[in-house]
Amino acid sequence: MKRKSIELIGKVGPKGQIVIRRELRKTLGLTPGTLIKQKIVDNKVLLEVVKKEEKLKRIDELAKKIGKVWPKGLTAVEAVRRERR
Repeated sequence: MKRKSIELIGKVGPKGQIVIRRELRKTLGLTPGTLIKQKIVDNKVLLEVVKKEEKLKRIDELAKKIGKVWPKGLTAVEAVRRERR
């Protein structure tokens, strides 16, 4: 869906944080915890909302990696107890 063009000016804070202005957050439906992909395109910073499908794909990939090294037949609690011994 194509949105109207909005141009606002902000500044970079002392810790490198950039505030996304309320108008933009409201227009895009950004809420605390929303994942944002950051990349440079043609010498500009592009911020892109990470879609749910992409989040789930990343979680699945991480679960596969963990599954390869996770001790077989152990619950998380049992694995932590074994690790602490």
